[in-house]
Amino acid sequence: MILGKIKETLPRMSPNFRKIASFILDNDNNVAFTSIYSLSEALDISTATLVRFAKSLGYKGYQSFKKDLQEEIQHRLQPYDKVSLSKLGTLPEEKRLQKLIQNEYNNLRSTLNNLQLKDFETMIGAVQSARRIFIAGFGITRHFAQILQTTFLASQGKDVFVITGSVSDYSPQLKSFGASDIMFLMTFPPYSAEVKHVASVAKERGGFLCLFTDSASCPVYSKADVVIKCTTNSLLMSNSFVGLVSVIHVFIHMLLLSSENGGKNIRNGLEMEKMGYSIIADAGEQSCS
Repeated sequence: MILGKIKETLPRMSPNFRKIASFILDNDNNVAFTSIYSLSEALDISTATLVRFAKSLGYKGYQSFKKDLQEEIQHRLQPYDKVSLSKLGTLPEEKRLQKLIQNEYNNLRSTLNNLQLKDFETMIGAVQSARRIFIAGFGITRHFAQILQTTFLASQGKDVFVITGSVSDYSPQLKSFGASDIMFLMTFPPYSAEVKHVASVAKERGGFLCLFTDSASCPVYSKADVVIKCTTNSLLMSNSFVGLVSVIHVFIHMLLLSSENGGKNIRNGLEMEKMGYSIIADAGEQSCS
């Protein structure tokens, strides 16, 4: 996989090569069908440098690299019907609704079409072998981190921690992160500064890092062992999270289906809930009598 190889070698690249690589990872659909001259102009980098970049990945030249890139993403091409904010504001309400719905559909379709089975298999294996699970989310993503925490607690029978808030808030938990643990990190523009700290600790201590983000421009993109890219295009607000919610849902179900004890843990949890509600109901009846 070309894109996977680019992502893997990104941290070791020269500044110019890193600039090319990041642009390709963020714009793979367009780059695959753009001439070397147009790409050179867009990046303000010589065509000779682009050729050397392709050769550094094992290709004879840029054209053979471009051909393989085209084949890799051909099935993922999804055209967007974007509309400017000014135009959106002038549309009749019915048309606005159609545009907003179409935008969310595009986000969902793009996110799901870009998912790779091997990434899910890697994450599932890492969760199953991990001693403990950590989930980091700052700002609005803390809510999604808590959703993921609830599901892990219900299905995995392992300690699960949410890393959120200020440095002083999460440091007591983060300091215990070790090589046998796994970290799920969610971050989208504007990327919070805390994600750099969390990702650095996870990698320096030899843990496994799963990143949910939107693009290679994410400041911790190159540190992750697995990256799940969620399309977040929004016509009004900063981000759409329909892709992230769906990815979490798909991942959790795949994890449950691959886990021998996942179903048992959930049944035990439901029995615990049933017992709790029964005790509460009995207590209520006694207080009324």
